Amino acid sequence: MPRPKSDSRDKIVESARRLLRRQGYHGTGLAQVIEDSGAPRGSLYFLFPGGKEELAVAGVRECIGEWADLIRQARAASSTPEEWIALMCTGFADQLRSSDFTEGCPITTVTLDSVPASAPLTEACRDAYSAWLAALAECLVSYGVERKRADDLAMLMLICLEGAMVLCRAFQSTDPMERVIPQVLALIEHPG
Repeated sequence: MPRPKSDSRDKIVESARRLLRRQGYHGTGLAQVIEDSGAPRGSLYFLFPGGKEELAVAGVRECIGEWADLIRQARAASSTPEEWIALMCTGFADQLRSSDFTEGCPITTVTLDSVPASAPLTEACRDAYSAWLAALAECLVSYGVERKRADDLAMLMLICLEGAMVLCRAFQSTDPMERVIPQVLALIEHPG
């Protein structure tokens, strides 16, 4: 039976999501989540009886819609693929800058640090990537890209965007994200 939503639950999941994004699964402790969220210790254990793994899955699942929404909102605000990609990349770059380059792709750190060791986290990360790929492909199709090619381009775009975010963190600069924009556009504009 699903548990009712609570303010404590939302605070705990948001803290977990942010800390996982910065530090990964192994770098994030339950005590740190409790301190960061301000929620009572008992709330965490009551709301997440499966412990850290259950909480991490909830944090990852919280990120799924965040990126898919950013992808779709950028498309809704753009009349051309150039505008869409620039707006999307600007959104990702803004997230990096606003976190002082401590928060990259919401799923990368968890994937690198926990998959495939944890089956529930593997499934949650796979679901996140699948949702983002679907959102990217859907937007590409809306610009007239053929479905099969859109699926392939979405995969390449996600690899480029996620890789750019990792490099942005390493270089403490949005330059890698800015440099990937024309490369992704070239892929869309020049099939083959």
